[in-house]
Parts: sequence; structure tokens; C-alpha cells
Amino acid sequence: MDCGRARRLLWPDTGPREATTEVVAAREHAAGCESCSRFLDDMRRLSHRIGQAAPRPTAPAEVRNRLFQAVARARTASGETARAARWRQMATGGIAALLVIGLSLLGYLSLSNRSPNGSDTLGAIVEDRLRSQKGAGLASSDSLQVTRWLAERLPFAVQIPIFPESRLTGARLLIAGRRSGAVVEYVVQGRDLAYYIVPGPEGGLQRDIRLASREGYRVASWQDAGLTHAVVGTLPGPALIELARYCIHQMMA
Repeated sequence: MDCGRARRLLWPDTGPREATTEVVAAREHAAGCESCSRFLDDMRRLSHRIGQAAPRPTAPAEVRNRLFQAVARARTASGETARAARWRQMATGGIAALLVIGLSLLGYLSLSNRSPNGSDTLGAIVEDRLRSQKGAGLASSDSLQVTRWLAERLPFAVQIPIFPESRLTGARLLIAGRRSGAVVEYVVQGRDLAYYIVPGPEGGLQRDIRLASREGYRVASWQDAGLTHAVVGTLPGPALIELARYCIHQMMA
């Protein structure tokens, strides 16, 4: 069992895992390897800091008020049959669902009317996030399957990072001008998160993380051997930077 394999098998925040022969061997390796033990401890501390920095999403006040009012009316209702009460609850739920759909449609239309900005890599990334391109993609939570799917379609290798308190949902291709890139998608603490890998600009290792904010999204980006990497989402800036560092650490491991 080498260090790289042991670290991937014991990576924090991957959830419960079966005590297979490989997992047991990885634990024995980590117990006797000072470097792996120290590395895994660092990743656990980093995961804890990310969890503290990223607030958990809450429902808007208006939605909570409507819910409380509906519960209060249901409790104080008198003289109604059970069947009538059920019909009223269904009608209330239907109206709320229509409101949500209507607001979502308005939001989509307002975003789709924006003019595209392909002047730079970050502009193309944010524009893609705004439009939420849903081209031919793969819906999967299996990182190995996602890696193979991207390898068959891209001229460069893509390593699928594992983020704390996250769930991998799939991947798709990004076409920005004449360049083909990858978008790996997650849900982190109830929020959508996307990891972009796009060719260019040419250069060596430039792992300094840059934080930008565009169109309501925050982008933590860095460069590595001719590829631009970016973590995009609505999480606070410090939490997004921690996720970017988490990704870089996994690539180095």
C-alpha cells in the first residue's frame, strides 16, 4: 500500500466506508507512516474550518411566515370535515408551488437575456454558471465513473476532487470559444458548487488563489501547468478559498 492510495482511501468526509481489505491495509499504513498521518490530520482540520466558515442555508423569512400561518390555520380550523381540510391544504401547496415555479422562470429569463462575455476565461466560466448549460453530461456520484467519462472526451486528465460535506452530482463539458473544458458539479451544504478546468493560459505552476465576484457568484481560481482551475459558487469568499486549497492539496497528493 503506497502513500497516495492510502490517502485516497482514507480521505476525510467521504462518509461511512466498508472495512474492506484495502481500507484496513490503508489504516495500517497510515498508523505507521508519519507523513500520511500528518497529512490526514491536516485535511481533517481544513475540513472542520470549511464547515465552520460556510453557513447552512435557511429558508427565506417570507416562506417561513407562510408555512407558520398555514400551520396555525390548520390547528384553529373548526367545523370543517377532514376532507375539506385536505382539499384546502392541497390548494395552498399548489399555489405555493406555482409561486416558486414562476419566480424561478423569471429568474431564468432575466439571466438568459444577459449578453455573453467571452473576453477572458473567468468571464466564460461565470457566463456558463449563469446560463447553467445542460449539454450532454453525466449524472453520477461515482468519481471513478466521472473521471473515465471525462477522459474519453478531453485531451487532458481531470482529477475529481472530494470536498468536505459535499455530494458529487456529475460532470459535463464546457465549450468556451475553441477550447473544451470540464465542469464537475457538487452540492455542498445544500448549495450548488462547480469545479471548472479549462485550458490556458500557457505557463507553469501558479497556485496563488485569486478570489473574484461576478454576477452574484464568487470565483476562486488558480493556474497549474497550462490549465485554469476555478471553484465557483455562492458560498462566502473564505469558504470558497478553503475549498480551492483543499482541491490543490488533493492534486498534490
